[in-house]
Amino acid sequence: MRNFKDKTAVIVEDQTIDALNASRFVEGLGMRVLGVAKSAEKVFSLLENEIPDLILLDINLGGEETGIEIGQAITGSYGIPIIFTTSYGDDDTISSALAISPYGYLIKPYGRSSLETAIGVAMERRRIEDDIRNTNSRFSMASSVAKLGVLEVDVASNSVVVNGVEELMDFPHSLSLESFYNLFPEEERGKLKAAVKRKNKYRTMLQVELDGSDTRWYEVVLSDVTMSEGAIQIGAIQDVSPMESVKSKLSIADKIISEIQEGVLVCDDCGIVMKANDAFCDMLGKVKEEVLNYHVMSVFPSDRKDDVQPDVLTDGLRAEVTVVNDFGIRHHLVMSVTSFYQDGSNQFFVAIFTDITELKSSETQLKQLAYTDSLTGAGNRNYLNTIIKSYTSSNEHCAIVFIDIDEFKLINDSHGHEVGDEVLKGCVARLRAIVREEDNIIRFGGDEFIIVTSSILREELEGITKRLKDIFAEPFQTNIGNFRITASLGVAVSSESMTASELLKNADIAMYSAKRNGKNSVVNFDESLSKDIEYRLFIQQGLDNAVASKEISAYFQPIVDTEGKVLSLEALARWHIPNYGSVSPEKFIPIAELTQHIHEIGVHMLTEACIALNKLNSWGFDEIKVNLNLSAVQLQKKGIIEAFKTVIDANNIDSSKLVLEITESTLQNSRARVTLNKLKLLGFKVSLDDFGTGFSCISELADDIYDAIKIDRSLLPTFPLNDDSAKRRALIIENVISLCSALDMPCTLEGLETSEQVSFARRIGATAMQGYHFARPLSMFALMEYMQANHATKNQAG
Repeated sequence: MRNFKDKTAVIVEDQTIDALNASRFVEGLGMRVLGVAKSAEKVFSLLENEIPDLILLDINLGGEETGIEIGQAITGSYGIPIIFTTSYGDDDTISSALAISPYGYLIKPYGRSSLETAIGVAMERRRIEDDIRNTNSRFSMASSVAKLGVLEVDVASNSVVVNGVEELMDFPHSLSLESFYNLFPEEERGKLKAAVKRKNKYRTMLQVELDGSDTRWYEVVLSDVTMSEGAIQIGAIQDVSPMESVKSKLSIADKIISEIQEGVLVCDDCGIVMKANDAFCDMLGKVKEEVLNYHVMSVFPSDRKDDVQPDVLTDGLRAEVTVVNDFGIRHHLVMSVTSFYQDGSNQFFVAIFTDITELKSSETQLKQLAYTDSLTGAGNRNYLNTIIKSYTSSNEHCAIVFIDIDEFKLINDSHGHEVGDEVLKGCVARLRAIVREEDNIIRFGGDEFIIVTSSILREELEGITKRLKDIFAEPFQTNIGNFRITASLGVAVSSESMTASELLKNADIAMYSAKRNGKNSVVNFDESLSKDIEYRLFIQQGLDNAVASKEISAYFQPIVDTEGKVLSLEALARWHIPNYGSVSPEKFIPIAELTQHIHEIGVHMLTEACIALNKLNSWGFDEIKVNLNLSAVQLQKKGIIEAFKTVIDANNIDSSKLVLEITESTLQNSRARVTLNKLKLLGFKVSLDDFGTGFSCISELADDIYDAIKIDRSLLPTFPLNDDSAKRRALIIENVISLCSALDMPCTLEGLETSEQVSFARRIGATAMQGYHFARPLSMFALMEYMQANHATKNQAG
């Protein structure tokens, strides 16, 4: 772990938990937190007291000012290194943030390791920039010293000392600060004093008459370079009346050039190298004998890959160049070219090379942090947006394969996120092994990955998805054991008019469809999938208010005996949307189970069943029961026992008149079985629904949790019984009814729609029947009319 002892930081964050976490991480790295701010006012208040080495700045502060606006103000006034943090990684946010050249960019939530890396990169970048800035200042000053006298302005001792004044004729070697000011015109003194006070740069021409000598002109320069811990400001003064000898100037320049870290190259107007300092030779991995008197283009290595040869014979040129020296080391350089004339007509060129290799490396790390998933090393969402936009901007087609690991949450919940992380890293490693080099791997979310490929032909995509499915054939090894996992894949191909977000949405829809199809499968997107998703969304949003607005209500279908007497009523949920129409239960019930709306619907249906029982009692039908369908999702809901008891108590209902219909698969869940047993203790009856399908088997009839069964309509034979299949179905139903009769277990045969089916049911001994032949599901009002018209005498007589 790095230690940033003696470094300070200010944290700008409006979320308390994020601010506390950031403070803890920063202090854990040895830094001192000067304060935490939530607004621009608080930030600048902290900066007035002490300037930090670093600011950790949230982009989205929730107030009037954004983090980017505050960052711009800080950069403009103080130049403090800023690391942006944000929960958003869209291109617009990144573009706006990068416009002010931040020193880092972290996507929330981030860990201590990511923060440590970002701070390390920021501190290293600041150090390099300071070195470059100081070196440039020294070189600029040294260039002036080659021609100028040096001023040392000491405010503390109220003195100005002029060094190297032999060429300045009678200009004094030292004088008081006030005397120095008085040499200047009144209109310049304010500017000069301000520059001395702030240690700012200053330049002017000074006309002076000293000791009766002729008027002389001096160019006075103050720089922002200081000595003695900032006490003495360095400047220069030049007598521009006579010209200094060329020898004196070159002697000083040679000394300076030999000491600076920048590479310096001097060549004539033909490009022959006249001078080169040690720093330049070191950059190229050469000695001076291999450089001097050679043409400037010949001294640069020939192995330059795609780099452009620098042209140093261009006055005012400033450009970035890359060289690979004789030892194979690549240097990134900033080259500045200036020309000058000597003896009136001889032109020379000076090229200065500043090594920015370390700065480039820091920029690369910063870019990697912005576009790479820290856990797996795959690309992140920012990188995904960049890739897709590059395809769309160049009018090239691409395809996306959306991968979602099936039931990955079970691994995290059972064994912890560390084990889950091992599996995720293993997935990326296998993905890298099977995709092409030009394809891109993206970690889109927790257990979601995306492959972006230029392959758009169906045969090519089928090959890709087959390889992707194959990587999940072998178990994934972790430190606690091996795990076999599967994945659902959705494939979408771009079109000319399609945006990046539309392409991603289509792949997501296809993947979701693969999940619904039983997982561990591949689905290619088509428009029908999109319409299905839109319809499901319509259903899901409509369910939010369906019960409260009384759009969902109970309809009741009679269950009768062989004489037509009503034994029970099955309560069925029906949903009618005004100005739209009815929504099939087969459509909205599965969605309600996924969205947990099923619990609200279930309690509502129980309430209407209780109301129906009370109505039946008031009509004289006090022996009739009501059947309710109950799913495993409902039975696993915490508080269902209390909710059901509250409803029956509020309606003063005998719970034994309520029959809960469940499928056998419901009891595969142990929690559901416990809940159902508790409901039985409250007096509810339990009927095994859809017998003969799915998990149902004869052994279920031995389970004492069931009070009755209902044979599924899918077992009904076709009439007449001409083929073997129909005869076998008839025999199976007859024997199940006979077995139930022997067990004294009521058995209902559902789905009866024709007189042939009813005659068959009566002939084989069915005691309870249900279907459209007797009645369709009825509203409460329609039920009242039906019972009074068709069954009043029959039921009351019974």
